[in-house]
Amino acid sequence: MKKLASIFMLISVLSLSSCQSSNKNDVGNDSNITKKEYIREKYSNPLNFYKVDGSKYDVYCADPDVIRCDEDNYYYMYCTNTDCEMGEKGIMYDRSPIFRSRNLVDWTWCGSVFDGLENAANWGTKDAGVWGPSVIKVGNRYNYYYGLSTWGDPNPGIGVASSPTPYGPWVDHGKILDSVDSGVKNSIDPQALYVGDKLYLVWGSFFGIGIIELTEDGLEPYVGSTNLKEYTKYIIKDNTTDGIMDVNINYEGSYIVQKDNKFYYFGSQGTCLSGTNSTYKVKVGVSDSIFGPYKGSDNFELDDKNGSFGDLVVSPSSEVAGTGHNTIIKDFDGRYWILYHGYHINGNLPEYRIPFLDELTWSEETSMPFVKGNNASINEEKLGPTILKYKE
Repeated sequence: MKKLASIFMLISVLSLSSCQSSNKNDVGNDSNITKKEYIREKYSNPLNFYKVDGSKYDVYCADPDVIRCDEDNYYYMYCTNTDCEMGEKGIMYDRSPIFRSRNLVDWTWCGSVFDGLENAANWGTKDAGVWGPSVIKVGNRYNYYYGLSTWGDPNPGIGVASSPTPYGPWVDHGKILDSVDSGVKNSIDPQALYVGDKLYLVWGSFFGIGIIELTEDGLEPYVGSTNLKEYTKYIIKDNTTDGIMDVNINYEGSYIVQKDNKFYYFGSQGTCLSGTNSTYKVKVGVSDSIFGPYKGSDNFELDDKNGSFGDLVVSPSSEVAGTGHNTIIKDFDGRYWILYHGYHINGNLPEYRIPFLDELTWSEETSMPFVKGNNASINEEKLGPTILKYKE
């Protein structure tokens, strides 16, 4: 795999204006910040999408990942391939959409990782989709980690692309690993995260969750591409029996947060593609180490069938089904927010996964995080995250 040094000269930096949003709540560049003042605005779920002309429309957006860019103070959201308005091209199928927002609530498409890159993300099974991305800043670059898979894919894998900005231009560096290489049976759902100065990749879906250290540039495993099975560690073991997997006690959509010298593992359980009958939910465990073992407040490890498989964070209700595959983001007041997808049962797109945002509360009794009531808030006006104030 080529290193970053060999491709830097091939990339030109796009101007920020090429990715401007016309959302009425998205009012311009950093010259509109009023001396770093902060505000909390009211919002309600589900989250909003806007076209170039400022009109609101519906977008299905599964497996969201969100980062905040320090350079322009926008939030950027990446999700599994979808149909959306791709700027002046109109509504199209986008394998790797990028949306952005000032407030984490109102989103507009601002780019695509693989649009226009003819040979990008083609190293896997024919017609594989780009699923469940994870984006992180590595040095002065942004790395986009993505799952490449078909339904029932015998050998899905994780790839990586990089860019000087959160919205492009992107260069695809190809495969990092796949199931055959690593031994992790369903190698999708990546999360890249730092622990100190070391960069790790966490991945896997329902057949165990693996973790491996990456190189400094994040483009390949630290140990190289051989003997990955030997160096892959398991955060959660593959606890299937005779190849039979129980989605109600296994995990996917991993997301790890480090807080107060503890590591919190968020994972999704249940059915996620059964529409309004989906049982998807988020559970959490805690550990003193990135490598685990992760335990629920009952002191049982997350894969121990004698326990409760972690503490409940958010689960389906009569109004929102299939709540899961989350990301976590911290606002300017130190509050933690969970952004995840679900099916709005009485909404405009009940058959599609759309994004929701709720504040995490940390239990005084168990120290575990959860969403109030353990259900998605819906059509309920609430105070949102603390954000930078912009001039109207």
